[in-house]
Amino acid sequence: TVTAVSVWANGGADTGSEVAELRYMMWDPQIVEKEQALADAFVAANDDVASLLVEAAPYNQYWEKMLAMTAAKNLPDVFWTDTSNSITYGELDAFKEMTSFIDTIDKGNYFPAAFDTLKSSEGKTYAFPYAVVNCIFYYNIRLFDEAGLDYPDENWTWDDVLAAAETLTQDTDGDGDTDQWGYWVKGRYAQNYGFVYNNGSQILSDDDKSAEMTTGSGKDAWDFLTGIVLAGYSPTAAQMQGVSKPFTTGQIGMVSEGSWRISSYRSALEDPFGIALIPRGPDSTGDHVVYGWTDNFAMSNYTEYPDQAWKWMLDMTGPKRPYDSLLGGKVPIWREAAMSEVWLEKGQMPANKEVVLEAVDLIGSRTAPKMSEWRPSAESMFDKIVLGEVGFEAGMKELEEKINQILNRD
Repeated sequence: TVTAVSVWANGGADTGSEVAELRYMMWDPQIVEKEQALADAFVAANDDVASLLVEAAPYNQYWEKMLAMTAAKNLPDVFWTDTSNSITYGELDAFKEMTSFIDTIDKGNYFPAAFDTLKSSEGKTYAFPYAVVNCIFYYNIRLFDEAGLDYPDENWTWDDVLAAAETLTQDTDGDGDTDQWGYWVKGRYAQNYGFVYNNGSQILSDDDKSAEMTTGSGKDAWDFLTGIVLAGYSPTAAQMQGVSKPFTTGQIGMVSEGSWRISSYRSALEDPFGIALIPRGPDSTGDHVVYGWTDNFAMSNYTEYPDQAWKWMLDMTGPKRPYDSLLGGKVPIWREAAMSEVWLEKGQMPANKEVVLEAVDLIGSRTAPKMSEWRPSAESMFDKIVLGEVGFEAGMKELEEKINQILNRD
């Protein structure tokens, strides 16, 4: 069901063709009322905007609706988009190219690295970020203290991860079966790709025509993570049957995950936890490279009101947006909001939440096109390798061919 809220100025009177009647669509129906309040204030403050229709559809229906509206050239003026789809739809001429708009802002008020994640291989940008997320390293403080281990920090390497994972992997009840693991390797994008970037590689080639993470130092990152599972330092899927977030059980010492997990870990994990940058591998260039991306607004290439749509996007990403609209691990793109006491949530776990902000400035990844098409193959291949259904080298070769085929399909 699509929820719609109309907000009218001047009693809905006809104010002339130059006055905008905007539509805005998002994928979170739970916050429609909050967005309505912001839309109400925007309409009241802008004489050139007569109305703002706020629409919401659940994410699992969102892109189906967007595809249909794209075909009909009837997109909302402004809408939410993820990074990969922004390029896909931009290259279909459905999303407006935003570089000329972005060039008018002072990027010092934002997180500049976030804008780089949105660029296509041709340097085009089809969205404007409102929040940044990145992949960070979580650790269970209680388990580290009980084992007498130092906490992970910016100097940690993969050797430190392995040593700690071995120490933390234990049979705590003495029944002969492991019931506490040093590290959780799920094999999904938020767990794996940060290790690829921190070993001097990247997901795709610079021209987005071929997989890079399946060769050289990128492949070494996959080898490192599969090795943790095969060594028994990470639980298997069977051991975690029915557990969607194993770290919250208090049986896992470390995990690499998205910064957005902070909220759920805080509410579900009884133990204190800390965060750090993902440790660097042997082929690291020396600096941490963070795998991250943005949540974004995009503008229809068919809009009749680009100036008013742009003003709305700026209102929704700048100082007028309430600082408490993004908590947990999603970072507001407006730097002042992210640096505020409201967002840093002092007194709540993790005590060192500022690491998330440090990570934003270190993001070195870029949007990977057609990711929704090839990512399931990457995750499936990881599972097959750790289950012994395919050898590591053969699996990486097969995955490389699959990704390259998708990237180069007309």
